[in-house]
Amino acid sequence: MQVVYIIMICMVVPLLLLSTLLDKHSRLIMGFMLCGMVLAVCAYEINTLACGVFGLSGPELSIKAAPVIEEMLKAAPVLLFAILVSDERRLVLQLAMATGIGFAILENAFLLITYVDQVSIGWAVVRGVSTSLSHGICTMIVGWGISFVRTQKKLFYPGIFATLAAAMTLHALFNLLIQSPYDYVALAMPVLIYCGYWIVKLRSKTASL
Repeated sequence: MQVVYIIMICMVVPLLLLSTLLDKHSRLIMGFMLCGMVLAVCAYEINTLACGVFGLSGPELSIKAAPVIEEMLKAAPVLLFAILVSDERRLVLQLAMATGIGFAILENAFLLITYVDQVSIGWAVVRGVSTSLSHGICTMIVGWGISFVRTQKKLFYPGIFATLAAAMTLHALFNLLIQSPYDYVALAMPVLIYCGYWIVKLRSKTASL
């Protein structure tokens, strides 16, 4: 469907132009966010192919295949950066979150265009907060794992596999709950995890003072 490419071009091109005015660190974060948008289009194509090959329905795809496909795609640029450039944890987590958020922005825009007659302001708030955080947190989990096991050869491959599996499981659980009577649990889950992350971070910063 050409609309997904049209959305990507309309978003990516202006942000690319903006990135030329940013400093190095901001440009790097912007670059990974744009990478996340491009990966969302890649995921769309692969998910569509998986539906055709395996005969999956929409709900089946979102639980069985999409979490695996999307988390592997989002993890790839973060993993390459950590291996080839820097595995500094704070930076890797920032780039992982930027990738997930970029992915969510493109996905939200595509769903808005596709289901324009069914969406509302409430839908936009929920997608903008809960779903975006879900994508970002899942990628941050992998980023945290990468920064932790990068220099430990014995733990590198099992560590990456474990954090990828955790991200895929969380993603699949979110998609499963959002389609059930317990959708409110799915909506609250990424928000609570994100708040927990900031509480731990602030406490560790206070303890170090």
